[in-house]
Amino acid sequence: MTEIHEEARVCPSCGAKKGVLGAGFTGRDLKARAGIVAAIGLLPLLVGLGFLVTGDVVGFMLLAGLAAIPFAIAAGIFVASEGREKWYR
Repeated sequence: MTEIHEEARVCPSCGAKKGVLGAGFTGRDLKARAGIVAAIGLLPLLVGLGFLVTGDVVGFMLLAGLAAIPFAIAAGIFVASEGREKWYR
């Protein structure tokens, strides 16, 4: 049996991969994905702000509600990225 370095991502003897939610899904990768999903949520929010500037409050509320969905998904991904890494085959 060989000793595995703490920072290793792949076991040299059995080929198992380390990850948070699965093989190769590191916390850093998941945080980057959460940022991308949050950026997608910014698009309807920015359009909604345009509606708010023109005085259309209903349009802003609809698009703000639509933007809440990607923000919630991004928050879930971010919380999952803080999990403990395990070994997966």
